[in-house]
Amino acid sequence: MSAPQRKIIHVDMDAFYASVEQRDHPELRGQPLAVAWGGRRSVVLTASYEARPFGVHSAMPLYRALERCPGLLVVPPRFAAYREVSGQLHEVFHEYTAAVEPLSLDEAYLDVTEPRRGPPSATLIARAIRSEIRRRTGLSATAGVSVNKFLAKLASGLNKPDGLTVLLPAEADALLLELPVEAFHGIGPATARRLRALGIGTGAELRAGSPELLTRHFGKAGGISGASPMGRTTARWRPTGRTRASAARKPMPTIFTVCRQCGPGCRRWPRRWRRGWSGPGWSGAR
Repeated sequence: MSAPQRKIIHVDMDAFYASVEQRDHPELRGQPLAVAWGGRRSVVLTASYEARPFGVHSAMPLYRALERCPGLLVVPPRFAAYREVSGQLHEVFHEYTAAVEPLSLDEAYLDVTEPRRGPPSATLIARAIRSEIRRRTGLSATAGVSVNKFLAKLASGLNKPDGLTVLLPAEADALLLELPVEAFHGIGPATARRLRALGIGTGAELRAGSPELLTRHFGKAGGISGASPMGRTTARWRPTGRTRASAARKPMPTIFTVCRQCGPGCRRWPRRWRRGWSGPGWSGAR
């Protein structure tokens, strides 16, 4: 007897840090906003959707973001608040399934093939989860639904913010063939450049690529020549066993808050961070 087709949901909060700040501070609503430490070397942790038309995005140096959007409002992160909301999200997730794989404070995969509650429809469960998240937190979430994690994550990225997209296998194939390699989860900028140097720039070219050639250049561990990059993997996966917000990887800047009160003289601060200190608006590592 064949295994049932998996039902996977990828839930991703919309501009999470910025949305929490706008929720908690009404004066920030509707304004171009970046969450970042002060200081020239700081990077944008999250940009609100109002800031994105100016070309402001996550991981951008703050000075560049301010150049592109002179009216940009900048607020420091409040990780305790974000972790509290993350806990609420995971409470919702675990009401529907025990198979939850967190990716970060605001993002997770859910396997609802055998849900704890709700209808036997991943689409209806995703809709219910988004509605419950909004009711409990006042924030919007985007969800993608498909038969594996790769396709579910791809689907959620097609209709942000506050969207719900279902990507069926029959529809996925044509879409995947047209996508640039940069759009594939797990293929970063460096790998994409190497692929393009080999004449592989789209999903169609990736699929047609020689497995031997891809393995020679990227190795088996890279997964480039496997089924996952093309969305073919349907194997069951197991969550790590960790639950709620404690399971989520904490973003790197949370480390910077460890000794914020005692300042850069604290011996627990790496030496290169102490050298980079620029006062109360310290921006973090180089």
